Parts: sequence; structure tokens; C-alpha cells
Amino acid sequence: MNVLRLGQTFLQNRKRTLKDLNYSTDKAKLNVSTEGYFTFYHYTYEGNIPNIMAEGLWARREVACPDPPEELIGCHLVEGFIDPLPAWLTESQYYNDLGYELTRKYIGDVLLEISLPMADFPIYIADYAHILECKMIEEEKGIGIGFEYDCSNGRECTQAYVNSYIDIHEYIDQHHAPIVQVVRLGEGIAIPSEFIEISKIQPRK
Repeated sequence: MNVLRLGQTFLQNRKRTLKDLNYSTDKAKLNVSTEGYFTFYHYTYEGNIPNIMAEGLWARREVACPDPPEELIGCHLVEGFIDPLPAWLTESQYYNDLGYELTRKYIGDVLLEISLPMADFPIYIADYAHILECKMIEEEKGIGIGFEYDCSNGRECTQAYVNSYIDIHEYIDQHHAPIVQVVRLGEGIAIPSEFIEISKIQPRK
């Protein structure tokens, strides 16, 4: 009898979540105002600030995986965090502080606060646990949750990551390592500057 890898369920099912399988998930609540504005946070580099404040945040990265869901084909994204410094970055039950190590390597230390009218922007929440799993194995720090992805080329973990995209209106702490995804078709400004300010809280300064 073939025993299915845990990861198969996330590779084969769109919107299947760790909460569905009773794994530990992040309990941070979405910050949504009574007027329907969603506030979240994005780290950038000091040198990018003048441009961002003049124009906004540009979506350069494509929603990339072998088989993207139809509504995300050709979309580019800007990512962010629900909290200024999410608990899962520094003390994940499965990945320890690997998330924080990666943010120090790959994203800047200036925190922006963004408040978007939810009705006007396509916003999703994805589970970065699927990416952290392979990063953990690559860095020989353990096996994380044990999805058993083939981490040799990134195809499986990116597919599971994109499969985990949940529309913000349906998100209630289903993910272990939630990342905000604001998407738009093609490259361009995903978040205009009028919705962005430099956060009063600067956890990494």
C-alpha cells in the first residue's frame, strides 16, 4: 500500500490548510477597520523610500509555480506581514527563527504600514510554511513539519505555496506562517503611495 506524503494533500488541493489538519497556526487577527481598510506591513530598503513614497509599491515578482490557479495566471505581487514582526518569524514551533534569518538576508529593515480598501484590491493570504520547509532542509536545520517535498528544484514547495492562497475575506488563522499577497495582472504599481506610510514601529531598527 502506498503511503501518501503529507505534502501531496497541499499539492493536489487548492486552499487546503494546516489548520484543516490540526497543525499549529498563527493566531494574529487581521487588522480591518469598520470602513473596510486592511492594515498590514512591508519591509523595504532605505534607498527605496523616495520612489515608494512618490509612486507606490511595484509588483515585480510573478506568482510563480508550475501550475498557477487560473485567477492568478500572469499576476505579479507585493508581499507583506499581518503584524510588524510576526511571532512565527522568531519562534515558530516547526521552523524556530528561520523566518527571521531569511528576512534579515533578503528584505530591508525599514517597515512600511499599508492600509488598503479591501473591496478595491485583490488580496490573499498564503502560507510561507511550504517555502520554509525546503529552506530548513537546504540549510540542514531539521525537517520542519515533514511535508516530504522534493526540494531539489523548488517546484513542489512553490506549487503548495500558491495553492495555499486564500482570499482575505475567507481568512481566519488557517496558516502557520501567513504572508499577505497583493496581486495585479502584469508588472506595475500594485499599491499606490497614497495608502503607504512609514510605520511608527520599527522592530528591526
